[in-house]
Amino acid sequence: MDVRGYIGGLFFICGGCFAQQDSISNPYIQYFDDKISVQLYMHQTSNDFMLKYTEDNTVVDVEPNKKTTLGVAVQYDFISFSIGVAPRFFANNKDRKDSKMTSFGFNFFPGQWVQHFDFYYQKGISLKADGFEDVYLPGLKTLKIGGSTGYVFNENFSFKAVAFQNVKQLKSAGSFAPFVSYYYTELNGKKEPQLGGKAYFIDVALSPSYNYNLVVAKNFLIAAGASFGAGFSYINDEGENNTAFLTQVTLSLSMGYNSDTFYGGLYSKGRVSNHNTSLGVNMNDTIGYGTLFFGYRFGAPKVVKEETQKIKDIIKI
Repeated sequence: MDVRGYIGGLFFICGGCFAQQDSISNPYIQYFDDKISVQLYMHQTSNDFMLKYTEDNTVVDVEPNKKTTLGVAVQYDFISFSIGVAPRFFANNKDRKDSKMTSFGFNFFPGQWVQHFDFYYQKGISLKADGFEDVYLPGLKTLKIGGSTGYVFNENFSFKAVAFQNVKQLKSAGSFAPFVSYYYTELNGKKEPQLGGKAYFIDVALSPSYNYNLVVAKNFLIAAGASFGAGFSYINDEGENNTAFLTQVTLSLSMGYNSDTFYGGLYSKGRVSNHNTSLGVNMNDTIGYGTLFFGYRFGAPKVVKEETQKIKDIIKI
């Protein structure tokens, strides 16, 4: 799909669902499985692309219509849900009214395994290139679906504590955690007369990572992680097939306060995937995420505990 000369934007809303079975006490980790956690959050996230056409050294930035989302999330035991809206009183939520963005993500933590899933859909793209006027293409769409599977070697380290879920890291700990990621990404310009085509990428990569939770005081945590990986990408650009070497870099940083009742902080994460193709165009695929959140935990009512246990008995959790 040749997008030189046009400009496009991407945006999506994120939701999460987290599940884990924690049956063994650990002096490094405190669990709050008997409490309901209610969280208010504000976040901004985007999936940007950069296309570099090697023949004439033209670089085109494919950018979303970034918006600020306000939402609420509720978690109890293995059940979690969230809902968010993009209110128009934020200045960046007022333009590009015809743009759409939807994303859904969830994690499972069975034992020391980590299973992540993502779904992103974005419509309304802006294309930016030096020497060209920015162009907004309301019919240009992107789709990303996939996830990753990893294993945490140190049982004293908690990934859930990184995002201040119903877990608290009591003592500093880090862990090596290799991940295998797999994603399908699509750029669809069939409804744009200037483009009229579709390209998709199937990415598979192995990404060793290291993550560390630093407990700086009784209720204060700083968490950071990084992964560097490589793999391959299968590319179909308007029927023309190719494979490419794929490299990935992921960085995360969070910090905040986490007591038995109140918690809050900042969480940010970014991942860059680089596709080196022989089709005359190289692509960088960047996902960025940042959120500010405040939450409160309280004891679950008896009826909630009973109904949740019935569900767990049925599905054999």
